[in-house]
Amino acid sequence: MNPEKLRPLLAPRSIAIVGASESPDSWAPEIHRSLLHLGFQGELYPINPKYREVWGRPCLDSVLELPRGVDLIVFVVPARVVVRMIDDCGKAGARGIMVVSSGFAEAGEEGRELQLRLSEAAARTGIPVLGPNVEGFVNYVDRVAPYGTTPPPEPVAGSISVLSQSGTVAWAMNQLASDRGVGLRIILGVGNEAVVGLGDMFEWAAEDPHTKVVTTYIETMRDVAGIERGLEALRRARKPILVCAPEGRSEAARRSIVAHTGALAGNTALRDAWLRGHGAVLVEDPVTMFEAAVLLSYGTRMRTTGVAAALQSGGSCTLFAEAAGARGLSLPEFEAGTKKKLRRALPHFASQNNPLDVTGQAAVETDMFQGALEAIARDPAVGFVAFDAFPPRLEDEGVWAEPVLQKVRDLRKETGVVFASVAMSPLAYTKAARRFVEDAKLPFLQGHRAAAGAIRALVDLQDAGRRAVPALQSHPNRAKALRSLRGLSGPLDEAQGAKLLELYGIRRPKEATVRTPERASEAARKIGFPVAVKALAPELPHKAKLGGVRLDLANPTDVEVAAAEVIQAARRAGAKAPRVLVQEMVSGAEVLVGAVIDERFGACVTIRPGGALAEAGEAVFVAAPLTAAQADAYVRSQAARCGLDARRHDLKALAKAVAQVARAAHDLRGRLSSLEANPLLVGARSAVAVDALAEVRPPA
Repeated sequence: MNPEKLRPLLAPRSIAIVGASESPDSWAPEIHRSLLHLGFQGELYPINPKYREVWGRPCLDSVLELPRGVDLIVFVVPARVVVRMIDDCGKAGARGIMVVSSGFAEAGEEGRELQLRLSEAAARTGIPVLGPNVEGFVNYVDRVAPYGTTPPPEPVAGSISVLSQSGTVAWAMNQLASDRGVGLRIILGVGNEAVVGLGDMFEWAAEDPHTKVVTTYIETMRDVAGIERGLEALRRARKPILVCAPEGRSEAARRSIVAHTGALAGNTALRDAWLRGHGAVLVEDPVTMFEAAVLLSYGTRMRTTGVAAALQSGGSCTLFAEAAGARGLSLPEFEAGTKKKLRRALPHFASQNNPLDVTGQAAVETDMFQGALEAIARDPAVGFVAFDAFPPRLEDEGVWAEPVLQKVRDLRKETGVVFASVAMSPLAYTKAARRFVEDAKLPFLQGHRAAAGAIRALVDLQDAGRRAVPALQSHPNRAKALRSLRGLSGPLDEAQGAKLLELYGIRRPKEATVRTPERASEAARKIGFPVAVKALAPELPHKAKLGGVRLDLANPTDVEVAAAEVIQAARRAGAKAPRVLVQEMVSGAEVLVGAVIDERFGACVTIRPGGALAEAGEAVFVAAPLTAAQADAYVRSQAARCGLDARRHDLKALAKAVAQVARAAHDLRGRLSSLEANPLLVGARSAVAVDALAEVRPPA
């Protein structure tokens, strides 16, 4: 939807309320109160055939009595009545509609039918519709609030847009901002998204000159394509988006997936990888999202991702360090030159650790505090500094921290280091405190846990551009790979899966496929001992568990016996025509490289410890395809948890394999549901896939 088409809906100069009433049982009085509270100066038209006057204004019988071209018509009448009146809104030339009423898709089959009719009527008239089942919105900049719940006591206009699938989350962000004196651009819940969805609102925010940061709460990815368009628009506009998305059941998790990778996908891993791949920064809860929005509204660039803290007590240092560690933040040790400066700035008994305990004396000897902050800010490993300079609690309280704040502002300008005052716990802001924070021109964060999450969001934002899903051309062997899948569905045997890997340049051991134990013995002689012998059958995706694998066979007799045994094991497991794979033994560290292809989110790839450890713990997925640089960065970020060391293992070869699995999964996403190499053995100079598994969707 063209963002310009949403302007009359979101910044109306004239509003009609269908179902206007002064009854306390109606949403209408709340909406009217909110409009007055925010100072709406436009025209207001009550509509209700039951009354001649509402709110001291003449009450109309129908939308057809409105002057032509009213910007926004708000419905607070039953769902069936709403649907019948949309065409009349079109005749009246209405430019926007908001449906507060419930009783649509959230209410069952009958409600879903009504919502479909609402969407069809909106399409006929061309009018953008917000809702149904919404509380409304508060537009702080344009001072208009058709909002059906408690408005903020002291609304402040700012640059943070809150766009949510949950009206309650939007309300909570609203109250946090009001209590702290933080300015918002807009808060808005999209309700059931019958017409206007989250993606449309993201596109609007991307073009809105007042929006610097977008926050959103996502419960259901109703329109993946629309959200993708919106995220891409925000990325082009270089506006960060913070996403709070709780666990839900993804399509891939509902599907029965044979591959280890599918089991690892869990409830939300694929969705989250997709969101990150399109520029979103994920946060765990609305409180962290608010703190992150406050932080990002002051800037989004860090010179480096190392975090330091200078706090006024040992307890604060310990708690901040724990919170930072839980978020995976790097707290680098100060370099020797920094420690030397700290020894000059601090008492002789003070340590030079990070976090740095400047002691409570720092509030009295502000020169000492300033000296410590300057030393830390000039450490090349530090890109963020947390300090504590709290707002005054009393109206006439002296402000000791002003010299410290001025020093911080100067250092921020000189060094490019990001600074934020971090309180251990939430603090109530008096009018004096709000004035103090506004004058400070610095972010003030509350609660070590939420503040650490906010800093994590800032760190993640530095990599958001590098994580973007690239537009790569298809692999030259894509057509061959698709031909190899003709007529197939369900799990493939290892040889078939290996063919896909080989077509995409992933190395396999020397191997041969045979039908009899005698042929297996002959193949082993040609390959060279020792070898592995495996049963080949699509009915055995996990053949090792069923006795279908023998390893380290050193002579022809052992190979012949092993081949007979794995064929027998395959038949016991239900294989109709098992074959035998004879394979060169390869050594190296075992990792799993796998991809899952979701029907909505596309392909996502993961690496993790392989073999018996494949399904232990959580997997970190990234959206496919990947550039060579992205694959290399991803491999290096996961190397330690996979037991890999760049001095002993060929991470470059592994990164190439990861990129090619990701590319194959993306290229073949219309046919594959999963593709994996488990294990892929990483040696000093190679990465070799010694097992392969693919699952094929039935042809469309």
